Amino acid sequence: MVYLARSRKEDLQVLAEELGMTVKKEFKVKQLHKLITGIPSYDEEFTRKLHGSIKEERERERLKEEREFEREREKEAREERERELVRAFESQKFELKSESKGTAC
Repeated sequence: MVYLARSRKEDLQVLAEELGMTVKKEFKVKQLHKLITGIPSYDEEFTRKLHGSIKEERERERLKEEREFEREREKEAREERERELVRAFESQKFELKSESKGTAC
């Protein structure tokens, strides 16, 4: 049961819901712990495994979000570099036009 005491609140909320309990957002970790261990059909081994899979799923989701954020950041950086290249090209084109007009007169 120590694994429950060291758990994150959101993991315990999901665990309690998976076990068929109604959970309020206001519940604190201790309340969730008591709620989970207090059910008549409480099976520590099953609950431990279910809790582990909930933690793994949360971690997978966190890593997925990090990868998506990183990809988006890289995409934005690439787009910014492309805009800078276009601005530099347009600026150079403008300078060449200005020079050619200046020498043509």
